[in-house]
Amino acid sequence: MNATAIRQGISYVTNSKGEKTALQLDLTNLAVQEIVEDLMDTLDAVERRSEPTRPFEDVKNEILASRDL
Repeated sequence: MNATAIRQGISYVTNSKGEKTALQLDLTNLAVQEIVEDLMDTLDAVERRSEPTRPFEDVKNEILASRDL
């Protein structure tokens, strides 16, 4: 992924005064898709940062036990 490819997939929307008011993302551009996915993952992490955590081994064992049904 390079900056030029990303920039090609981003356009600004401006008002009648030429002021930038929005951003338009070309989701057919793979580089832009990756950036948007990373942004969404980051937002998910921020929203969940106060949730309690569980040790990986506990989660893994729970999943493996459910498969043995």
